Amino acid sequence: MSDNPIIQEDIIIRNYRTSDYKATLEILKDLQKQFDIGLDEQKWKESSGLRQFKPNLKRITLIAEIKSTGEIVSMGMLEAVKNNIGQYIGYLNNWVTKKGFIGKGVGKILADKAIQILQSWGCENVRINMAYEGDRKLIDVFSHLGFQPIIIVLEKKFNKNE
Repeated sequence: MSDNPIIQEDIIIRNYRTSDYKATLEILKDLQKQFDIGLDEQKWKESSGLRQFKPNLKRITLIAEIKSTGEIVSMGMLEAVKNNIGQYIGYLNNWVTKKGFIGKGVGKILADKAIQILQSWGCENVRINMAYEGDRKLIDVFSHLGFQPIIIVLEKKFNKNE
């Protein structure tokens, strides 16, 4: 792959399909190695990325595919949740781009589409969840897109044997 940026015309942004399972699992495994996102391969099933609707929740997994080759190079899960006071808040979760495509604009193309979708769902704002010890460069990248850190979330992981 060349060092040239990828333009929107080179990419197909679409919904997850069960045939994307292996490619998305590999991308998620890379993210797990880098940031310990809590991926349990046994729980990421072929249907895991499919759209799910529940009261006060809309969810979809977007895929970025290279138009010329069909290679899946990025994915992200977005959801809109109605909070306690009735606001729809959009979330971008598990956003990841395949090695070799990082820094080429694929993630931005995917995020722009996700934001359009969240706005169409009536979201009043969008939040990105990322690892606390995440790369400062990511915060800078997202800051250029208008995102600012606002919340620190504390988490306790449960031992499966407890």
